[in-house]
Amino acid sequence: MAARSVHVIFDNRTAHNLLKQNDALAHGEWTTRPPDVIGNRGEWESESDGVLTGTEGSTKYNIVDLDDNVLGSFDVHWDDPFSGSNSYSQSVTPAGDTTGAGFSIGHLGGGGDNATVTFVLLNGSCQINADSGEIACSVFNPITTDDQRYAGIWLQDPGHTWEAHHGLTSDQYQQAFDNLVGRGYRLTCVSGYSVGGRDRYAAIWDKSDGPAFQARHGLTSDQYQQTFDQLVGQGFRPTCVSGYSVGGDPRYAAIFEPAAGVRFAARHGLTSDQYQQAFNDLVGQGFRLTCVSGFNVGGTDRYAAIWEQSAGPAFQARHGLTSDQYQQAFDQLVGQGFRLTHVSGYSLNGDARYAAIWEQSAGPGFAARHGLTAAQYQQTFNELVSQGFRLVDVSGFALHG
Repeated sequence: MAARSVHVIFDNRTAHNLLKQNDALAHGEWTTRPPDVIGNRGEWESESDGVLTGTEGSTKYNIVDLDDNVLGSFDVHWDDPFSGSNSYSQSVTPAGDTTGAGFSIGHLGGGGDNATVTFVLLNGSCQINADSGEIACSVFNPITTDDQRYAGIWLQDPGHTWEAHHGLTSDQYQQAFDNLVGRGYRLTCVSGYSVGGRDRYAAIWDKSDGPAFQARHGLTSDQYQQTFDQLVGQGFRPTCVSGYSVGGDPRYAAIFEPAAGVRFAARHGLTSDQYQQAFNDLVGQGFRLTCVSGFNVGGTDRYAAIWEQSAGPAFQARHGLTSDQYQQAFDQLVGQGFRLTHVSGYSLNGDARYAAIWEQSAGPGFAARHGLTAAQYQQTFNELVSQGFRLVDVSGFALHG
């Protein structure tokens, strides 16, 4: 084995082919040259070829569509010197933005004398942590109204590969779902909401192992009940439900996973009083609230919720809170050692309202924000992700949706 070597893996997560424009070595020799064309994955390697020497190289590719029209280009560089630290760099044009246009590139790993480094190319705006392997992407599709609001929870928990999209139309959400699930991601959170009379979606996917799951969106109340009955009959249970209204009619989006013996209860379309009564009855029977979604139908607040009969730490739940009341409850409960685990934002008579769940448990650092405009949410997302946080819960709504 050579004294120094770099094995390069190129992970192309776009739908485009990559055509090599050039490659060069400043030091060392090729073990395997970069391929002329990269589809989903490419590999090459260089190594040292003398005494007390290292290896250093670079290559450039164009990003092309099916007709070989050039959409962009990128360069990657690697340097594994005989003395000193390894270094890697990469650049791409056009740079990705939060509309999903352009591209992002980064690298993972690359340590040691005989190094393996993985470069990753993605669509849109993404951040790649070279140390932890975490990849976080955000896509925002601008909408012409200014009354969008977002609430979210971030955990300081690096090491995950995940993606979060918001402001998606129904078709865009389905396309993102198909693409990400096809690449091994699991949908962990979905929030449906209405902006300007049209349904929009915010969602989080995590690249992790887990049981088979089912997801649905855009369901009427009857369709949701029918889907619920069918999937529960097949051994599934809901783990996430989001209620929202489109054109004054209720709609639902939900995630189902195998029940695996867990006893649960789920309700939807409840008034505030009906929800409180269901909460009291079920908690009295040993059930824990795991998900709640507030939404507005015809000027009246409605609720969908999931309870599980399982052991766990003490928890608190609130609903119908104004922004100030929610902040007050948050400060009080966090001061008592509770952690926010779920939040749902919605509107009532043009004002923001919140329903939320807190648990009294230990865990990694977390950050929570609410009442953010689309621009504020994107800025907060970028800042927290750069600090090693990952989004675990998101709720979108419109004040006059």
